[in-house]
Amino acid sequence: MTINSKAEWRRLLLQRRRSLAREERQQRAMAMATHLLEQVLPHLNTGGLVAGYVAMAAEPDLTPHLHGTVAMALPMVCRGRLRLRRWGRGEPLEPDDCGVPAPRATAQVVGPGAVALLLIPAVAMHPAGFRLGYGGGWYDRLLSQPAWAQRPSLAVCFSCCTTVPFAVDPWDRPLHGQLTEEGVQWWRHPWTGGPDDRKLCDER
Repeated sequence: MTINSKAEWRRLLLQRRRSLAREERQQRAMAMATHLLEQVLPHLNTGGLVAGYVAMAAEPDLTPHLHGTVAMALPMVCRGRLRLRRWGRGEPLEPDDCGVPAPRATAQVVGPGAVALLLIPAVAMHPAGFRLGYGGGWYDRLLSQPAWAQRPSLAVCFSCCTTVPFAVDPWDRPLHGQLTEEGVQWWRHPWTGGPDDRKLCDER
């Protein structure tokens, strides 16, 4: 089967992701959180925030495994712009302009200097480190800003939806790496400034 458009890839891979049983998704998300806690977070600025997301549409849900370990921020789309706002466990969420649960508008907006790591949900990942999202372009616009592009970024994606050869557009922004249930893979290592031969960092 030949797939020519991002929309076709998105439809196929969302179906693939939803085909995973709920228990299977939970187990894979727990493995992802373990890789993150053991392989990535020890290298970060301990005073920085981890920018996560509210899991939807069968996305890997890492937030329950990170509570109590790191301070977090969550995305909020408001007035045509994606911002990150500080969020603590138990604090209420309300729909943003895209209808996605997000911190209240009164929550503190955080800039790139306060963020140690960006965790960005992906429908699929390209072999060269580009992310296929839902088509809104919110994260691409965020990462087009140099200060945000320098923040370490990991796509969060099930391994069955990686190495997907979708067409990359000029506005697509590459991420530093990806996090799957199999481990952490870097294309551009954020602590060295260069590639690390794209090795799978799954040492345990």
